[in-house]
Amino acid sequence: MKKQIFIALLFVSNYCAAQNDRVSDNNNTNWAQLFVSKAINKKMDWLVEYQWRRTDGLKNWQQGLFRTAFQYKLNTNVSVALGYAEAETFPYGDYPLAANGTFPEHRIFEQAVIKQVINKLSITNRFRIEQRWLGRVKADTDRDIEGWTYLNRFRYQCRMQLPLWAKNQQQFYAVAADEIFIGAGKNVGVNIFDQNRIFLLAGFKFNKNITVEGGYFNQTLQQGRRINNSTIMQRNNGAVLATYLSL
Repeated sequence: MKKQIFIALLFVSNYCAAQNDRVSDNNNTNWAQLFVSKAINKKMDWLVEYQWRRTDGLKNWQQGLFRTAFQYKLNTNVSVALGYAEAETFPYGDYPLAANGTFPEHRIFEQAVIKQVINKLSITNRFRIEQRWLGRVKADTDRDIEGWTYLNRFRYQCRMQLPLWAKNQQQFYAVAADEIFIGAGKNVGVNIFDQNRIFLLAGFKFNKNITVEGGYFNQTLQQGRRINNSTIMQRNNGAVLATYLSL
């Protein structure tokens, strides 16, 4: 019994020390997103997206993200995709992600999407694996790259969508989604847990080609480097507006 109490106290002590080791960096971030899908044939789609991510309201850049992929439908509920993404991350907040200025990133990714419907509730499970190359910026410069760091990242998103009203092709619906990011590989820093995103949205489908969503999101992001021997946890909150075009 004494041994069990000692182990429990040791666990609580280590947990509290880990919590005290963390420094929170709170930011107001707002995202605008455009998603375009073009049917190539009955089985394959070409996907293109761009995301404008701003901070301090809409005043400053947080990140610009371009992504494209080819998606193949195995059946009505399962699809797989292979794609490429390019991002540019800017310094923001009290503890910027990079020690020096703005840095680029290139990604190749593979994903699988599994959909199911329970009564009226649509559930989408997305599994994504990313191979990432992050640019290392030279000291005392803004964008001069001296090399690239390779990282792996695993992502899982669960999205639940509930229709609230429908007429002909139009539909008003609510969305709740959560996505977790896990880092991997020899170059991963202290952030094996990379980040988590929560979305609470409302959407309106105008017709089969145009859908708009908007609402609130929360992003908890753990930096890969320690600053002053502390773990930096970004806590970003804001609004997101997304437009979906199906061609």
